[in-house]
Amino acid sequence: MKTSQQLSGLRELHGIGDRVAGRLVEHFGSEDAALQAILEGDIASLSEVNGVSHTFALSLARDVRARAEGCAISDFLKTKEALDLYSRLLELIKTFAHTSHARDKLDLFYPFPASRMDLIEERRAFVAEYLELAGILSEDAEFINRLSRVKKLRPVPGNLRVRDRIIISGDRKTLDAARERFQAFLAVQAVEDFSEFVDLARGYSSVIVFDDTYLSFDLPEGLEPELFQDPLKAEFWQILPEVELAFFAKNMDCILACLNITSTLRTSGFDFFEELSDGELEEFKTALLKVGEDGKPIEGLDPELDRLEIALKNLDPVLTSTLNEANQRMNRTLEASSLTLSGQELIKLVSGGMEIKDLIAKELQRVYTCEIEVVKEELSEKLDFQKQEKLMLDSLFSDEISYPLRAEQSQLQLLRQKLNMSLEKTRLSRKRELAKTLSIFRQPVERLVREVLDFDLGFSIACFAAKFRLKMPVIISEGGIGFEAGENLFLKARYGEIDPVSYSVGKTSLSPAGLENRVVLLSGVNSGGKTSLLELLAQCVVLGNMGFPVPAKKLELGPVEEFYYFGKSKGTLDAGAFETTLKQFSVLSEDSGKLVLADELESITEPGASARIIAGILEYLARSEESLGVFVSHLSELILENTGTDIRVDGIEAEGLDSSLELIVNRNPVYNRVARSTPELIVERLLRKTTGKEQEFYAHLKDKFKN
Repeated sequence: MKTSQQLSGLRELHGIGDRVAGRLVEHFGSEDAALQAILEGDIASLSEVNGVSHTFALSLARDVRARAEGCAISDFLKTKEALDLYSRLLELIKTFAHTSHARDKLDLFYPFPASRMDLIEERRAFVAEYLELAGILSEDAEFINRLSRVKKLRPVPGNLRVRDRIIISGDRKTLDAARERFQAFLAVQAVEDFSEFVDLARGYSSVIVFDDTYLSFDLPEGLEPELFQDPLKAEFWQILPEVELAFFAKNMDCILACLNITSTLRTSGFDFFEELSDGELEEFKTALLKVGEDGKPIEGLDPELDRLEIALKNLDPVLTSTLNEANQRMNRTLEASSLTLSGQELIKLVSGGMEIKDLIAKELQRVYTCEIEVVKEELSEKLDFQKQEKLMLDSLFSDEISYPLRAEQSQLQLLRQKLNMSLEKTRLSRKRELAKTLSIFRQPVERLVREVLDFDLGFSIACFAAKFRLKMPVIISEGGIGFEAGENLFLKARYGEIDPVSYSVGKTSLSPAGLENRVVLLSGVNSGGKTSLLELLAQCVVLGNMGFPVPAKKLELGPVEEFYYFGKSKGTLDAGAFETTLKQFSVLSEDSGKLVLADELESITEPGASARIIAGILEYLARSEESLGVFVSHLSELILENTGTDIRVDGIEAEGLDSSLELIVNRNPVYNRVARSTPELIVERLLRKTTGKEQEFYAHLKDKFKN
């Protein structure tokens, strides 16, 4: 038995040279991290490395797994056909995986030799934990849909830049520390003097400083830098809440799916991810739903934020419509007005103490002032301005009479800038509040997603078991394999319901008394199911030694150290291929327990020689008290003539023809009986389907089968 080996470096693995090792270290950050990814079987991450294909990544992961467990896939699966059958089984199981993570991880599951029963039992315990749950949830479409939405968490995009914020510093050490942490996402700028500080700061809505070098100066109105004490101690959510929010926005669908999956599992009685309580999960979900798809707080989250956004958006159109209405009113007022002089005004006018234009200007000023007040009230109401914003309206219109009414453009621009600054300040405050709450859950949610992905691995296996009604095998100590109501998975996947089969070889409680032979010849009619039975035996031993449930109502499985499977040959082999095939059987001389399944091995050469060779192979196999063998053959009687070993022959028989003249086949082998020949029944079918001279011909052939 192999022993586990610890890796000390990437170059110890086959296929990894300096170039590939360098790429792995660059991708994962360190050699230890790269080794850990390989050990954990993170096929997806490994495949992202330039020059590492999915196939190579799987090979690396299997190599490391074999070293760690001291057991490789080739220790049990000894022939190409055995490996092919395992691969077909694995592909069938993978159709039940709901995540790419589970599909990749399933590639690392392979059968173990019986000598590693510790690994088999560990796998059985892992799978058993999920079987009952699959019975509850495998048909839950909503749960399955959520599970299929879970993926490896995506990082924040490298091109994310916050362009309305800047870090400014006059201290070189502070500047270097700030650049190290934050420069990937926002501007970090050095300044030499106060004037440069002010000029640079005016171009941004948010200015951050980590030293008070320029804060002792009188700052211009509207310039309010935020002071943080240390770039190394400042929380990331304080400086760049957008990065935190972008992470959750980018992974929103996956995280919400995980939260709902966790709730469903807990409701189903499955203790899952106990790191966070139900209350904490709900708190996290509430905060998460406040993040929009764009990574910003959603509308309706904060009335003040919504008010400022609406005010800024509507400022120009509301101002235009309000001034239009005011000008129309003012025009109507002036058209309908008349100038009435008081006696005092008349005296001043006659005496030269007042001019007519002064009287007109006075009247216009009254109308103008009245309209301006109305305009400011309407703007304040329509834009929902607060006290400070209302005061800003006073400077928006000139005291000098202006007709038509219009806003001072410089003051309008200033108002727009102040509204925008208030909006950005409020928005930043809300982003920080939300990012602070979510940052607490950042690491737990990363662990949660990993646990859900790992859950799908076990759950997918259990869903496969639930679909095909698989059962855990009973492990027995003596050499044998026997089952009741077994169903070939390849046939069942293709056709749905199929005829179940019961069969036993070796020392099991399912073997008939006195017929506990470990080496068996299986005879039978053509298309009777001999190959399907051989496949079923193979499926049971492969799945059983993987620690998985098997396709039988009941199954007893003895120790199998090595599995050899030989499929049907495509015809008589040439000398070289014949020699190669014989070499594969030379391992039978070794003492370790083996299971050998062979399908019509006689086709490798002419029948007479085949019978002698098969007889010799069976004799050698029977010598080992721990080995089992089932050989499908049409040469059973000839093989028995060439061996002195007690070999049982079982038969799958046709019981006759039905009303449609189709063969009636009992798929269950009859123990210790050579099956009747199919050709006799085919001749009988042709006899019954024809008339005249043709029928006479078939009748003559049928007579040849009579003793």
